[in-house]
Amino acid sequence: MSERLGLRELLERLARAEVRFVLIGGLAVNAWGHVRATRDLDLVPDPDVANLDRLADLLESLDGRVQVAEGRLGPSAIRTFLRAGDRTLVDTSSGPVDVLQGMPQIPGFDALDAEAVEVDLDGLPVRVCSLAALLEMKRASARSRDRDDLEALEAAHADAPGEH
Repeated sequence: MSERLGLRELLERLARAEVRFVLIGGLAVNAWGHVRATRDLDLVPDPDVANLDRLADLLESLDGRVQVAEGRLGPSAIRTFLRAGDRTLVDTSSGPVDVLQGMPQIPGFDALDAEAVEVDLDGLPVRVCSLAALLEMKRASARSRDRDDLEALEAAHADAPGEH
């Protein structure tokens, strides 16, 4: 695999490909004021078939490989996994992309998009889930990192009315 181009490059390519999505996960945590390292891009895509096809085309162009328990599947598997509507973890030349669909603790695209805000990430406008949605997803997780994020976000926004 070629040298990783980075999450910024990945976000730029998603924008150029006109992929509709809402950012969640570590970068959303950063956008809401708790800066921490993250290795992957977590997103919930618009499930429209044309949008999923644009996403698949982009991930395939970045030498994407779907990560499964048995190893990694080639680029041809990406479209199938995305259209199935389940979680799809894709390792790309720009870094890992965790496409989150069909998970009970993660709202669907329409619900997230309705409350999402546009955030400037180093000059790049990106739709990020609302703080309330992010907090709810963190509460539903058993991972220690998510518990740490939840504590830090709640402390950072303790004075913000209506956010939790």
